[in-house]
Amino acid sequence: MIFKLTNISIILLFTTGINFFTFYISWQRRKKKGGLYFAFGILAITAWTLASALDYAAIPIPLKVFFAKAESVFYNAGLALFLMFILSYIGYDRWLQIKWVRVLLWIIPTSNVILVLTNEWHGLFWSGFTRSPVGDNILTFHHGPGFFWTVLNGYIAAFIIFVSLTKAIRKSSELVRRQARLLLIALIIPLAGNLLYLLEIPEIQGIDWSSVLFSVSGIFFLAALYGTRFLTIVPIARHAMIEWMTDCVLVLDANNRVTDFNQATQINFGIAKRDLGKPVDIAMVHWPKIIELSSLVTTNRITIKIGKNKKTLKYFDTHLTLLEDNRGQLFGKLIVFRNITKYHQAERALEQRFVDIQELNENLRQSQEQIVAQQRELAKTEERQRMARDLHDSASQSIHSMVLFSETLAATLEKGNLERARQIIERLQESARQSHKETRLLLYELQAKDLERSVDIIQDLETRLAMVERHAGLNTQLIREGSLENCPPDWHRNLFWITIEALNNALRHAQARSVKIILRCTPGEIKLEIVDDGIGFDSSKVVIGGMGLKNLHERAGLIGGTLTIESKLNRGTRVLFNAKIKVD
Repeated sequence: MIFKLTNISIILLFTTGINFFTFYISWQRRKKKGGLYFAFGILAITAWTLASALDYAAIPIPLKVFFAKAESVFYNAGLALFLMFILSYIGYDRWLQIKWVRVLLWIIPTSNVILVLTNEWHGLFWSGFTRSPVGDNILTFHHGPGFFWTVLNGYIAAFIIFVSLTKAIRKSSELVRRQARLLLIALIIPLAGNLLYLLEIPEIQGIDWSSVLFSVSGIFFLAALYGTRFLTIVPIARHAMIEWMTDCVLVLDANNRVTDFNQATQINFGIAKRDLGKPVDIAMVHWPKIIELSSLVTTNRITIKIGKNKKTLKYFDTHLTLLEDNRGQLFGKLIVFRNITKYHQAERALEQRFVDIQELNENLRQSQEQIVAQQRELAKTEERQRMARDLHDSASQSIHSMVLFSETLAATLEKGNLERARQIIERLQESARQSHKETRLLLYELQAKDLERSVDIIQDLETRLAMVERHAGLNTQLIREGSLENCPPDWHRNLFWITIEALNNALRHAQARSVKIILRCTPGEIKLEIVDDGIGFDSSKVVIGGMGLKNLHERAGLIGGTLTIESKLNRGTRVLFNAKIKVD
């Protein structure tokens, strides 16, 4: 039989259970690296209390020595992990990133473990052991100098933990203070038990109460985990928060001396540790705007820029806050520099874009004006060319004919041929009348102002007949039968232009003496008839594309009607439009 359950071993097994449960909870709640240190630290303590329970239950001395060495391994590992956790907890994570600090934190407990494991070679940790007079399977070790060296290291680590937690209790938020108090109590309880072991009180000699009392510490750990959301809400140390802020922070005392600044201020403004305690006008001599701002006694803000070229130029929104005590007395000033370079660059880019857009709009406006001017010039040119063609094709030819007839008339009169002279005079008069018609038509077209306006078909046709046909000597009639209300308003324009095209043909080609226009607007049907008494033409030989006939048919088709043209030589021409209207 190598194991015997004793009261102490049973208590330690219970403690191991509590510690393992604490490890499980802390492992579930680890939020960052510090939480990992705590979880592994609790795991090491769990292994320590389990080894201690087996130590007190073991009967053979070699087996008890084996578990004692195991206790040393887990105890030193747990202490190192707890120390690393506390440094992380109070905001000194950056210390844990330093290589020599990490080496120191592990090399000391590792050397202690090696000292214990090799004790048979040197006897520095214990020189021997005897059965304790207390009994209950307890072994008393006779410690050497190596033991007291490890005790000193352990108490130094405990002291660092104690000071750190005390600082957190004094300066942190209420939630962090509650957490730190529970952690501090959990630390003090096993330390008190260890002191009892070191004092070697005869009644309890050989019993290491630090591992036994860790069951109580485990209860406090659980209280922190459940009662204060320990490891769920991770405290942020003020120092770490200020130090690693991207905004620059500069703190002055009441006499405008530099008392603190963060790393961002050091990088951007070139201030160094040696400037602490110096007046701000000396420490920030290259920044007159900051010196000017710091001299104010009211909260204020300015924008400053630093950098020698566009690539390195930075803009900062600088805000001065006065620090006053509860009596309103000034005890310092806080200047925060917020980097607004990206915002400033975006604002400048937006302004430049606005300028570019304005320039683009101006260029577009000028281009549009140029295009309009070009279009006007082109329209003028086209109109001149059209007028030239019309004058050449109509009035010019008629006038030329009159010149020829007049020359022929003079020669005929000299010969005394009166009958021939009379015929020539009739031809001369006809040419004059045709020239007059063409001239009136040209004047009407030049005076037409707005061809796209809404059409009043009766009034506009009366105007046309008065300005052209009647003025040129033609007899005209405009007859309306029925009400215009029967004619859809959107038909008026096409009906007007059908009539105009027919009148133009009658005026230019038919040599008509009279024209009659009849518009019949009855429910369900619209008829438009234009009749002249001109020379007519052979409709079987006329091509649709000539004399504007194509336009006449297209306009008739647009409003769903049919167009017929009846004409015979020397019998005049009749243009008839007919369309049915659906009556509701």
